[in-house]
Amino acid sequence: MKLSDSAEEIFSGLLDLTREGGPGNFMVVSSGDIYVQFSGSPGNPHVMCESISNEYLPKKLNITKTAVKELKDQGFKLGGDEFKNFSRHFEVSTDEHARELAELTLRILQKVYGLPKSAELQIEVSLE
Repeated sequence: MKLSDSAEEIFSGLLDLTREGGPGNFMVVSSGDIYVQFSGSPGNPHVMCESISNEYLPKKLNITKTAVKELKDQGFKLGGDEFKNFSRHFEVSTDEHARELAELTLRILQKVYGLPKSAELQIEVSLE
């Protein structure tokens, strides 16, 4: 699926994370080595979002300091646990929250990681 056509599927996946399955739900939105992933559980409106950092990207895909600033301006923090990725909690208590987060995900993939709208995305939703 093309990045430009994926907002609805990401939106739907975010709602599923907080309304279906069990405590180990996750969704990965990726293109090659680049990914943004989410985890959540039904009944809890909060999802954890993780965005890959240079620590795990091939050198040729490393993001710039400007891109890092973009993530930090969106409230992401780097590291803090065993995985040194960018992370942030989001509330997805309404359809509007899920839609906004889906759009933010696409902006991150484009502005931070430089993916074109024509990039192929894989969206994997796993509900426990």
